[in-house]
Order: sequence, then C-alpha cells, then structure tokens
Amino acid sequence: MPSAQATERPRRALLLATLALTASACVEPLQNGGVVLYDGADARIGAMCRFRRGAEGKEGFCAPEAEGPKKAAVRRVEQEKDLFRGPRAEGKKGDWLLENGEIAVIVEDVAGGAGGDLLDAADARVGEDELGRLQPCLGAPLGCVRGEAIRSGQDADGSAWIEVRGRARDEAKVVVATRYALVPGARALLVTTIVGSKSSEPMVVPALGDAIAWGSAEEAIPGKEPGFRGAAEGTFVAAVGKRVAYAITPADDRPKLEVESAAESSIVRSARDVTLPPGGALRYERALIVTPRGDTLGVLTDLALLREGRAPGAIEVRFVDAARPVAPPAGARLRLAAPGEPLPAFLQIATSPDPAGVAAEAPPGKYLVHLEGASAKIPVEVRSGEVTSVTIPVSAAPPPEPARPDGPALPAPLGPSPSEPSTDRP
Repeated sequence: MPSAQATERPRRALLLATLALTASACVEPLQNGGVVLYDGADARIGAMCRFRRGAEGKEGFCAPEAEGPKKAAVRRVEQEKDLFRGPRAEGKKGDWLLENGEIAVIVEDVAGGAGGDLLDAADARVGEDELGRLQPCLGAPLGCVRGEAIRSGQDADGSAWIEVRGRARDEAKVVVATRYALVPGARALLVTTIVGSKSSEPMVVPALGDAIAWGSAEEAIPGKEPGFRGAAEGTFVAAVGKRVAYAITPADDRPKLEVESAAESSIVRSARDVTLPPGGALRYERALIVTPRGDTLGVLTDLALLREGRAPGAIEVRFVDAARPVAPPAGARLRLAAPGEPLPAFLQIATSPDPAGVAAEAPPGKYLVHLEGASAKIPVEVRSGEVTSVTIPVSAAPPPEPARPDGPALPAPLGPSPSEPSTDRP
C-alpha cells in the first residue's frame, strides 16, 4: 500500500476562506489553520483501511470502497425518515439536513427571528443522535447568537454548507454569520463564525465560543476525571454516548480551547476579551467530529488525522478460549493503553458483535491491548494504512469465592427483620 505521504494531498482549513461569509465588513481569512482536511474519501481510503458494515469476511475486516466518495448534500427536512433517532434528537420537518454519507447534522430552521442552532449530529449509517445542541455564544453582556436568516449551497468540489445569519441576542450592533460545512469523506463538520460590528466605537467581545449541551453523551476532558466540573483547557473536548461520540477542536491558528464545564452544558471558548474594531469583524473556526460508536477510539483516530495529519491504521481483534475461536464478549470494552495518551482509548464492543471478531480504525502507535477487567496486556503496533491483527484469550469468569469461616461477620440489616412488622407509613 502506498504511503500516506504519497497518496494523500492534505489541505489546510482554507476551505472556508473562499466562502462569501461577511458580516458588516470584510475580514481577512485566517491562514495556516490547525486542521488538515483531506480531499475526499478516495484520498483517505488510499492511506488507511475503511471498514464497511457487511464487508467482513471478504478480505478480512478491511474492505475497499465499492464506489467513489459521496458528495455532500444539503436539503430541507420534508419526511420523517430524514430525521434521526436517539434520546436527544430534536430535528423536525422544515429544519435543514447536511450530510456526506459519513456523518449527518440537522440545523434548526430560522422562524420568527430565532433558531439556527445545530440540533442533531449522527453517523450517517447509524442515524443515532445524542447531542443536545450547539449554539455560538459571545458571553455576557452580548449573549448567544439569535439566527434571523438561513441559506444553503453546494459547491463544485463536492462540499455543501448551511449558513445562518443573525445578531447577538443582547446587542443589535453585533451581527453574526455562522457556516456549517461538509466535504466529501470527512467525519468532521467545519464550523466558521464571523462576528461583525455596526458600531462606530470599539467593542469588547467577552468570548468567541459556543454553548454546548452534550445531551446524553458524557463529556470527556483530556487530563480530567469523568464528571469533572469547572474550568480547563486543551486541544479538544469530547463527549461519549452509547452509540455515538463527539469532539470539538480548533480549526484555526488558535492552539487550544477553554472549557467551562457545568452539569447541564459547557461553554467552549476559542478566545475571550477580544476587541472588535468599529465596522470590523472577528473570525473563529472549529471542527465537530462525529464517530460511529460510543467510544474514545473513534474520537482519537479522527483527531490524530485532523490535527496532526497522521493517517490511521486498523486493529483487528479475535478471541479464543482454550485455543478455540469464540465470539467477542458482547458489550465489553477493549482498552488500548499508550504512554502520554490525552484521553484513555477504548473500543466499545457491540452488544451483538460479529462472531468472527471486532475491528476498527486506530491512530498509528504502540499500545497495550486488553479487555477491561482482564490482567493480560498484549503489545501491538498500529501502522498507518495497515491492519494489525491480535488474538486475545478469554475465559468464563470464575465463580465467586465462598466466604471464609473466620471472615468478618456481615453487618446487621438496617431495616426490621422479616418477622417484625414495619412501623413506616406510606
């Protein structure tokens, strides 16, 4: 297989620099963005293994594409079948659907001077949404963005976009345009916001960022324990659900995001306290990654590709018990431990896995692979564009040991014994 360098033609996040996004004034596009976008699925497939449902057994777990990359498309939602499933799916008829065969998102329609938020995001095949919503916000006293007009388009390169125009909720002199764009083959939505001024005086914008309700997905901040609440910063923030996972990362020259995590939602800032000149504009870009499973391995795979240009390889895992092949343990987690990992990597095994084993894309690197809760760790190395196979021995869990006669006595029950009537009242 040719090397990633020979088969890939990466381009920086200058895709949106060509888009006619203006507020009240023109603004120079940011150069040398932090995200590498690949020119369609063909290039990406040439550098790594792509897994397709139903293809297992034809050429191991790695199946070639049957056809070229699907162009991105945008349309109004007119039928129920275009909507997503899931505990937090909010899209409805009349909203806007943007998809490219890999991922799909729904943007709220603008009606009565309100709307324009990103409502749902899902893998295009699974169609399961667990995102609450994403809304550009500028901080107090300007508030979040209120959409007033919406339009869409498809470009000759196969990309498609939705553009929402409006203004700051609490400041009519601050106008805002946000564009959601997809290119063929990408698993990341590119989000660009331009904040413009209609004031004759300089204004301070407290924040360039988004309010994100992660919905039923659990937020995961690099270096922080699950359930962390408070302020942190990093190159990305993720959220892992049962059937899908998300991550948001800078797509411009800003190296990090600032995250303020709360119980119901998070504020994710690209910058704070930025001066908006009279009649001028500010710009910030970020990428929203959507993965097809509820695990961190998919998130880390696409982050490595987007931020560092490291084309993934793949890991193929089979299981044996007493040297005989067995089906993967349904619903278990496969850990891929690596030194210095920003977020612990795990692959979520489906509740009805393929009996032959499991496989997934993974960032290149050296790992210790093991089933969660098992002690055996097997060293493996994943290389870009290659499939690394590993066999993991499994066995039925041993029965619990009986209590020793000299062990400590069990604590007395907190409630009345079965022979005593309860005095509790309903």
